[in-house]
Order: sequence, then C-alpha cells, then structure tokens
Amino acid sequence: MNLGLKMGLEAKQLSSIINTSSGRCWSSDTYNPVPGVIDGIPPSNGYVGGFGCALMAKDLGLAQNASTAAQAPTPLGSLAHQMYRMLAQSTEFGKLDFGVVYQFLKSRCNK
Repeated sequence: MNLGLKMGLEAKQLSSIINTSSGRCWSSDTYNPVPGVIDGIPPSNGYVGGFGCALMAKDLGLAQNASTAAQAPTPLGSLAHQMYRMLAQSTEFGKLDFGVVYQFLKSRCNK
C-alpha cells in the first residue's frame, strides 16, 4: 500500500485494485491497516481497540517456539516477532491494534 500511495494513488482506489487482483487477501479486503480504507475497524479509528501489539508479540512468540521445537525455521516469522516485541514495548505504539505496524514501517520509510 505504501508504494502505491507514494506513487500518488488514493488509498481506497489502490485497495480496490489490489482486491480485484491476485493481491487480494485478508489484510487487504477485511482488515486493511491503512486508515480510512475500511470503516469500522481499528485502523480507521486511530488503531484503538482490536488485537493489541502485545498479544500479537505473544502469539508470534508461541509460533517461534513451535518453529524451533519442530526444527522448521520461519525467518519472516522471526522478523515479525522481533518487530511486534519492539512495538509492544513502545510508548507510541504499544497499546494500539496490531495494524499500527503499517504506521511504524511507514514512518521508518519516510526518514
């Protein structure tokens, strides 16, 4: 989403394009992390409510433990776990819905 927005597309228009193509997935058509794309979900409400970053960090930690026990590395899962652990400890993002990772990554890309 960030790439398309940077290239001048409007968020709802870009979401519509993604959702009528092979890019369609739960995070684009049901729980899009970009504010204003889907009404009535935490990203359109300042990321208040929803599934918190701390809970996501906990669940990703459980998945990483299972991955280690099964000797089945999940490098992207590990990266996501690290990111959500950092978000969960952040005063800026810690108490917000897990979709706030979009804002976190966007803020890092804009530097």
